[in-house]
Amino acid sequence: MRNQMFWRRPVDESAITQAVAAWGVSRWAAEFYVRRGVEGHDALLSLDASLPLTDPLDLPDMDKAVWLIQRALTSGERVRVYGDYDADGVTATAVLVRGLRLMGFGERVDYYIPNRFDEGYGLNLDAVMKAHADGIGLLVTVDCGSSSPESADLAESLGLQLVVTDHHALPRRLPNALALVNPELKEPVDRLSGAGVALQLVRALLRDDVPEVLYGIAALGTVADVVPLLGNNRRLVRRGLSALQGRRVPGVTAIYSVEGRDIGVASASDLGFLVGPRLNAAGRMGNADAAVEVLLTDDAGVAHDRAVELSALNHERRDIQERMVAEAWERLPVDAEGHLFPFAVIAGEDWHQGVIGIVAGRFREWLRRPTAVIAWEGAQGKGSARGTEGLNLIEHLRHSGELFSKLGGHPGAAGFSLARQSADKLSTVLSQGLPPEVLRQQYRGFEFDIAVEARGSGEPLWSELEGLEPFGKEFQAPRFLVSGTVAARSTMGAEQQHLSLKLKDHDVRAVGFGWGARSQGLETGDPVRFLAALEPNWYRGQRSLQWRIEVLDGPHPRRPAPMRRGRPEILPTRVLWVVDSDRAVRAMAARDSVVKGYDMSRPAGELVWLEQRARRGLVNQVAVSQWRRWPDLLDWADAVVWLCEPRNQKSWEESAALARPQGTVWWAEESMGAHVKTRRLAVSRDMLARHWRHWQAGEAALMPGRAVFNELDLDPRRVTPGIRRPLESSFLYRMAARDQQWDLHRPFESRIRGEEETYGVD
Repeated sequence: MRNQMFWRRPVDESAITQAVAAWGVSRWAAEFYVRRGVEGHDALLSLDASLPLTDPLDLPDMDKAVWLIQRALTSGERVRVYGDYDADGVTATAVLVRGLRLMGFGERVDYYIPNRFDEGYGLNLDAVMKAHADGIGLLVTVDCGSSSPESADLAESLGLQLVVTDHHALPRRLPNALALVNPELKEPVDRLSGAGVALQLVRALLRDDVPEVLYGIAALGTVADVVPLLGNNRRLVRRGLSALQGRRVPGVTAIYSVEGRDIGVASASDLGFLVGPRLNAAGRMGNADAAVEVLLTDDAGVAHDRAVELSALNHERRDIQERMVAEAWERLPVDAEGHLFPFAVIAGEDWHQGVIGIVAGRFREWLRRPTAVIAWEGAQGKGSARGTEGLNLIEHLRHSGELFSKLGGHPGAAGFSLARQSADKLSTVLSQGLPPEVLRQQYRGFEFDIAVEARGSGEPLWSELEGLEPFGKEFQAPRFLVSGTVAARSTMGAEQQHLSLKLKDHDVRAVGFGWGARSQGLETGDPVRFLAALEPNWYRGQRSLQWRIEVLDGPHPRRPAPMRRGRPEILPTRVLWVVDSDRAVRAMAARDSVVKGYDMSRPAGELVWLEQRARRGLVNQVAVSQWRRWPDLLDWADAVVWLCEPRNQKSWEESAALARPQGTVWWAEESMGAHVKTRRLAVSRDMLARHWRHWQAGEAALMPGRAVFNELDLDPRRVTPGIRRPLESSFLYRMAARDQQWDLHRPFESRIRGEEETYGVD
């Protein structure tokens, strides 16, 4: 199996054509709908954010919960809202506390958020005892409680009335509460967040006379908890965004202000990446009260103070996270053959329990496989796991339930407790029984939805894109694979760490944060492509559009370098070996265990793992093929040693960019023939025509030709007869043509035969 740098799922062309005709949208929008599974009237209706939320009494036990709360109000009982410590839990707590105060409870309602480290997740026994001792008559949980049957039993024995509102997966034994409001008990399941369930409860209590501030707060929890942004969730977030943009929630307005952002242009993405992490930071660091208070207060001064506190906690969380990530790269377990397990379990001593979930999510993305991170403390550990598409994570973990003393979560995320055991053993057990789709994902790079040519104005595309918002889980914003030609490039930032690209015949600037080093390889006229989001950039109240680059593909950075013939007599610490094929990479790694092969037949996540180990000094010799993309190891090697003839001067200079400034590039002159291979693999029109005929005849087309055909969505097995697409719209074809210019005008021989001194050859 081969890695794919960029890939997208095949879709039924007829479905796209039908969507264009039925819905009157552009072809790209129709394709986007189809890729998001929007087919038919009901699916389209689920995207209509202008509709009201469904009747809250449709949720199981909602009528009982309403009756119990109303009885508590009339009988003068005290009510305590018991929430979880994450962003969904604190927003759900704020929604219900505000709602009960509006209902008339006033000071008779308070809240309680457990400490992540001392009490853990869920309704705990000590908290039930405390509520009883404090004279609480009714305890209402939000975003938790379904997996706490023992605590429910204790509440019943103490005469403490208990209402559970939650949205998490149901355990085998349900809590014996007076009311259990959980959408999981109903078919079809309404995938509300904990905050969404709390809002529905308030709607039922207030007969839908709910102030907009509660929609704004509930929208935060809905986005932060990454529930599907369809149906009720979509409608809730659209209405909540309007409230937030209108500055109806002073605490969130203060968070934006502290971060130097304008809440008037807030988006659903902002809620997930700006506000959510700051609300989460309080609970992750131990005490979530500041996150609840910032949502409950209507005092601008208090809101500002709490926002500053949350910002500081978030910075502290990020520092801890970075240290844990660095350690985790060194602790990844491997199987007997030195490969990563399909399900990776990473464990460390005294790691911060509040950050393990974030770290698990990061490694899941990097490694392209389900990942769990465990923090050991003595004989026990607490873990957090993140799944991949095609895997019901909580059910997969339940198949190995004997490993855990406590387990709960969603299809995509889970938390657990367990006795100390080997991470290798856990990885081995949890790697069994994974669906084939999960294993295939390990070879997939970056998924995109729509391929576009960077031409003309971006305004028509943005206008249509803006009409599809809000975006979120199961209706993620489209990821564009943009192809264009460099007109100008520059760098930005105090350390020139960011890239800015102007593209030929296109009015949208492309910005790559953290991609500044790649500017060294880009020249006017170079073809370039990148995975990007189209987004507005606001500056002094003026809006412009920009492509925010996520992944850049184009000419590699280059550096002129003197040559040394032969190879070093004594190898320096870090060596990059350049050979002439993937087969030679594998052979070299097989001969010498010290040499690690950057081999495209390895899963994409393992290549990322190899790069990270090399940067950290855990790997000191890497073999690469000159015909494949270079690893992300700029300024890494003490010596780059070519064991084959470089294809051209450009290849030589690209390899030099992987050497440290004081490093050396060697040509061992062990093999020749790069020009023969160049001619054989040249991606010309004639070559592509031959490949196409071979493919039509059922013969295997060579990979360079097949890659161009795939990029153009051409396949002889399913293409409409007579369809044609211009070759120039293929980035790979344009790159090949650019390389052929280098082959012709700056071949490697020019510096070997008679021009050594000009190029500084020793």
